[in-house]
Amino acid sequence: MPTVADVVTALAAKTRPETAAEWDPVGLQLGDVQAGVNSVGICHEVTEDVVAAIEASPVDLLVTYHPLLFEPVNRLLAGRSPSSRAMRLLGAGVNLLVTHTDFDIARGGTADALAALLGLRDVEPFGEDDESGILAIGRVGRFGASLAALDAIVSDHMGHTGLRISGDRQTELDRVAVVPGSGSDFIPAAAEVADAMVTGDVSHHRAVAALDLGLCIVDPGHIATERPGIDALLQLVRETVDLEVVDLTEFDPATWS
Repeated sequence: MPTVADVVTALAAKTRPETAAEWDPVGLQLGDVQAGVNSVGICHEVTEDVVAAIEASPVDLLVTYHPLLFEPVNRLLAGRSPSSRAMRLLGAGVNLLVTHTDFDIARGGTADALAALLGLRDVEPFGEDDESGILAIGRVGRFGASLAALDAIVSDHMGHTGLRISGDRQTELDRVAVVPGSGSDFIPAAAEVADAMVTGDVSHHRAVAALDLGLCIVDPGHIATERPGIDALLQLVRETVDLEVVDLTEFDPATWS
């Protein structure tokens, strides 16, 4: 039987956790590297629903995109919090592996999946800044249509709920940038290489700054821009391990409706 260490090593060869942002707690967050693994679950985020599903039907290893524990923890108490969910997973004997910003920049990862969904061509990474430690999480590629056409594509694939558009819909977009999740920090870099950017969590003032730089913004929400990558993560695990893979991506962590 393969161990947790075996599965972690096999996935790390493709996600390269050493490339993750310094602040990002990727890798094994909970568990025993020597524990055996028969089943692997995949989720977007360790929500209450995900934990309840695992308690009802346990898996040996849970792979999550959003880390469960971002901050140091000095207590594990029952209740409703990341640390209490960690306690419940440990009680169920579940090991937890995180792949986040490393999967964003990985070949075929979250950024590539979003770019592919939008039909971008000649896709290249963008956004890396060695001095500040910012990773090339973004992707930019050729689009060759209007902002209205990009709006329609995003609406078709991600839905209308919460979708926000900043810019003249008649604007012709030669190149479009994408950053999965919360990408407003990449607005200055995107403005240098693209006519529009698709990302989530853009504030009013960041959107104004983008327009001042000549960059249109399409914001379908944080979670929506990550969903294509979660599908890619599920497929990656299925291709990498010869084990039972349990799809828990149906438990969507979106907080807005």
